Amino acid sequence: MPIHLDPDGNDESPPVTPGTNAHELLEVLADHPDMGFAPKELAELTDVPSGSIHKTLSRLEDRGLVRSVDSYWAIADDVAASRLANVVSLRAIEEAYGDDAYGQDDEWAAQAPDLGENE
Repeated sequence: MPIHLDPDGNDESPPVTPGTNAHELLEVLADHPDMGFAPKELAELTDVPSGSIHKTLSRLEDRGLVRSVDSYWAIADDVAASRLANVVSLRAIEEAYGDDAYGQDDEWAAQAPDLGENE
């Protein structure tokens, strides 16, 4: 996953590493931005051990990725807004270019010149 590089050298690390407990919890919360989940519910919805749920959520909260409301956890508002903006952008691209035939027809390959073998 690419990361943003700050020209001043204050580079940010990726929010979470795919395949980790944090990623799994964040995915569930991001898929339901208008809902809060109890730790027990998150344990049932994921493969994250119940003993790791609270500690992982606390670390995500420290990084501003999730928020707690009473004993329930939800995706942070700005993370949810960013994800929604991405979905809207992707839908706009699909509407503009959805009927593009790129990749559906390989006739162009027969017309491409033979560049020979690389040695």
